[in-house]
Amino acid sequence: MTAEGFKYKEFAEDLSGQAKAVVPNELSPQDQEYVYNTVKNFCFIAGEALANDKEHTYTVDQASIITQFIGEWSFHKSLDIIRGNVPVQFRDGIMQKIAFTIFEIAKQATFKGLPQDQMIGLVEHHVKKAYNEALEELMKRGALTEQQAQNAANQSNIDEMAKAENEALDNASDLKILKLAAFALIAKKLPNDKMTVLLNKFDKTDANVILQYIQLDDLETKIDPSLLKQCLEDFQKVIPTGEGSDFAKNLRKFGRNVKSLPKTDLLTIIERERPLVAALVNNPENLEKLGISQPLFQIISDHLERKINDYKTKSVR
Repeated sequence: MTAEGFKYKEFAEDLSGQAKAVVPNELSPQDQEYVYNTVKNFCFIAGEALANDKEHTYTVDQASIITQFIGEWSFHKSLDIIRGNVPVQFRDGIMQKIAFTIFEIAKQATFKGLPQDQMIGLVEHHVKKAYNEALEELMKRGALTEQQAQNAANQSNIDEMAKAENEALDNASDLKILKLAAFALIAKKLPNDKMTVLLNKFDKTDANVILQYIQLDDLETKIDPSLLKQCLEDFQKVIPTGEGSDFAKNLRKFGRNVKSLPKTDLLTIIERERPLVAALVNNPENLEKLGISQPLFQIISDHLERKINDYKTKSVR
């Protein structure tokens, strides 16, 4: 594997999960599914290709950036072709052209060592070019009328999101908006899988606002520092500290251990364990419902970690 440590399957799932959290409610269920499946499929294909590239070696960050470009633009342009009423049978062809273009342009920019802000502008330029060329080709074939092609070309979800972002920032004195912005500052420091879990706890409108804020590199400078400080202090009041913080870390560690093995192997390990242990392994979030105290949880966690490590050691012999 040339991008050692790049878990492209999990990354594709994470990006798809983020898309699922913010896909517009007004779309039909079929169109919503098309959007996040498109994100997942193209990210998986791109990630797999980068991870198995025999000619070039990528760092995890480089592979992640290239894949994320594909995920973000797959989200935006799939919405554009849906809102532009492009017939279903032509959607995949357009999206494939766009994804391939991003893949090649982002790779070349990576090889040249371009800074990320330049990569963003370069990729955006070529995405728009590839999209318009695909629509023009369909029009020349008679698959789209000139009016249909123009309508689809006029769609721009990324511009709509930027507009919504600016409007939200203009109204940043609103307490709710400030709290979402403050949460975005915290969330952007988290791994993608943890961020996705947290975003799924918000309604889609709020999650969309948070994602927009997360994408702003200079978010801190756009909000009144005193108001932002107050919001962050409010968050601090409800964030566990001391023993609770250690427990939260242990709970995350437990989750990572559980996910470190295929489900079938994990079931083999716990088949003779007590029902309580099996129930916790199957769903760590049920800790409170299962009535497991923190000390008991720590005992179970340490026990399971030893069993997993022993199983892995035996598997490689």
